[in-house]
Amino acid sequence: MKKERLEIFTDAVIAIVMTLMILEIKLPDFNEADFWLVTRQIAVYALSFIIIAITWLNHHAMFSPLEKINIKIAWINFILLFTMSLIPLATGPLGEHFFHKESHMVYGAVMASVALPYTLLQINVNKLLPHLGDKEKRRINTRNWVATSLYLLSIPLSLLSIYLSTIIFVIFPIVYFIPSKKLIELK
Repeated sequence: MKKERLEIFTDAVIAIVMTLMILEIKLPDFNEADFWLVTRQIAVYALSFIIIAITWLNHHAMFSPLEKINIKIAWINFILLFTMSLIPLATGPLGEHFFHKESHMVYGAVMASVALPYTLLQINVNKLLPHLGDKEKRRINTRNWVATSLYLLSIPLSLLSIYLSTIIFVIFPIVYFIPSKKLIELK
């Protein structure tokens, strides 16, 4: 199948997910305590928005060199979109109840659930990219598996300290900010 249909559908779903996240921010009456609550909610919203934006950009870079995709890639992409649609459900509670370990555990579980199909998608797309060297494929796959593992690790680490899970949540947007240079060169 041609990749364009999947890309258009992906773009639409991601746009809806980003829109739904803003609806999770509830504006209270403004006083000093509420100011910090809203500030935390906006910070967590920004983090989730950036994660989705980076995923979308890297998804674009991943699919750019392809002309066609197979049904396996399509289904993994649908699973990725499903898990991304859960991000607003975890973003709201983390912003509203930042100091509760349970909200960090849920956010970590959702981020891990996004990272896993993204990793599997990248592995399967890489199989269709003969121009991408084995060394580059291993580097990309290793980075993706590390991200998935650390997001999973953030769940029990939240029990020790919410700040440990927060560090993990903030690190990966930095690590993934720039897609693979080899994938960009293949466009």
